[in-house]
Amino acid sequence: MSRSPSFVVSLEGMTLLNAELNAVLEKTREFFQICDIEGKGFITRRDMQVRLLGRAFLSDPDVFRRKAATHDDEIQRLYEEMEQQIKNEKDRILLEDSERFLSRSQDLEHQLSTKEKELEILSNKQKRLEHQCRELHSEQRETAVENVKLKQYNEDLGRELEHTTQELSLAQEQLMLLQEQASRLHEEREMEIYRVTESLQRERSSLLKQLDLLREMNKHLRDERDMCYQKPNTTAAKLSWKQRSESITMKHSERKQSFKSDEDEEVLPQSKRKNMIGVNGHSMDLEDMVDRRPPSKHQLQRIISIEEDHLPQLLQQGYQTQLREWSEDEELEEDMDLQMRVAPTPTSPRGQPVGKEMVHSEEGASSGPDRLFKIVLVGNSSVGKTSLLRRFCDNCFHSGTCATVGIDYSVKTLTVDNSQVALQMWDTAGQERYRSITKQFFRKADGVVVVYDITNEQTFTAVRQWLVSVQEGAGEDIPIMLLGNKTDLDGQREVPLGFAEKLAKDFQLIFYECSAFSSNNVTESMIHMAR
Repeated sequence: MSRSPSFVVSLEGMTLLNAELNAVLEKTREFFQICDIEGKGFITRRDMQVRLLGRAFLSDPDVFRRKAATHDDEIQRLYEEMEQQIKNEKDRILLEDSERFLSRSQDLEHQLSTKEKELEILSNKQKRLEHQCRELHSEQRETAVENVKLKQYNEDLGRELEHTTQELSLAQEQLMLLQEQASRLHEEREMEIYRVTESLQRERSSLLKQLDLLREMNKHLRDERDMCYQKPNTTAAKLSWKQRSESITMKHSERKQSFKSDEDEEVLPQSKRKNMIGVNGHSMDLEDMVDRRPPSKHQLQRIISIEEDHLPQLLQQGYQTQLREWSEDEELEEDMDLQMRVAPTPTSPRGQPVGKEMVHSEEGASSGPDRLFKIVLVGNSSVGKTSLLRRFCDNCFHSGTCATVGIDYSVKTLTVDNSQVALQMWDTAGQERYRSITKQFFRKADGVVVVYDITNEQTFTAVRQWLVSVQEGAGEDIPIMLLGNKTDLDGQREVPLGFAEKLAKDFQLIFYECSAFSSNNVTESMIHMAR
């Protein structure tokens, strides 16, 4: 059992008191030894007086008793003081103990109340946790049931997905077959169109030869007629000349009727692509153009030129009306061929009309190309589309080329990767009034070439509008090439090369800079487009 601090303090006081008493006793012993000089083993009153008082002697025998009484009183007083100190210390210790006990009790009561509150909080928390545990167990059971349902539903979805995947694979196979058939039909159709075009070219060439022959015969007949006029028997001469003229005219009409019937069988189902629209606003076929305006012998021309002012009249007229006009024109032309010499076709400022189909070799024409691609050239006016077309198809350049009116085209056959490829190059008008016509040619195009002038920043700014028109008309999958023309005028450049490259990269375009004047990169860019 531990002692209180007050009790420890009282013991320390007792110890000090005993030490003082021991010191007094030690001094008394020393005083006794000093007084007992003679070593008698006791001291007398005289010895004490001699020691304490010097020469004074105790005369009263009761002095010792008084000293003893005084000493006893002192001792008694010391004992009483000690008892009082002990009592005071004890009371103080008891008071401190009681205060400490009271404070400790209050602290313990406070701690107890705090612990009780904590216990209550813990109890509430435990109840809440138990409730949450019960809810979690309930949710786990519900989750387990839901998982079972979801697993079953997932299995059902898996079976449906497998079934759908099988159907999708079958649909994809059918779609691939349909796409292959469509592609094959498209290629066959393009090749058929090309073969029809080639047959028309060959027929046209033969007609040109026949026309030359007819002109020679007409000249010969005129000479004979003049000679007959000089003879007396003019009636017989006229009759002979008329019979020969009718025979020649009959042969010519039979040839043209044969050509018309063949063309009606092959070309009329695709009249939109075979009809030509002349600058006078009336539609005409190839033989009409041959009869009315025969070209030079070394050229094989096809002209498609659309005049905006007469286009609504053309669209409103019926096909039968056009056929009647063609028939009347043919009859009139036959009479003209027999009566007068056909004047040569005047040359245009454009030289040869763009739209001609050059026959490079009879062997190539007879064998035919492996593929036929339709390429449309677009861009602002005066960027050099027609010059590029002439440089690519004819390898020539004319500085006095006029602006294209409507739509022109040329065909160029190339050997690309050991295969014959025919490029049908369509030259479109760059003026704003022909934009609606130009957009119609985007639908069946296999590629588009957007041309701008590197010396004219405005033509480069319009490239974005052309790209939007191409994407709206032809779709986003069609290959597009951005072509900067007139690199021979690099000193006058207004469109930096980096801007064009960035635009081509943003729109994922094929990009080249070329020059129709110097033929730089013209053929290379078109071969890249064909690949």
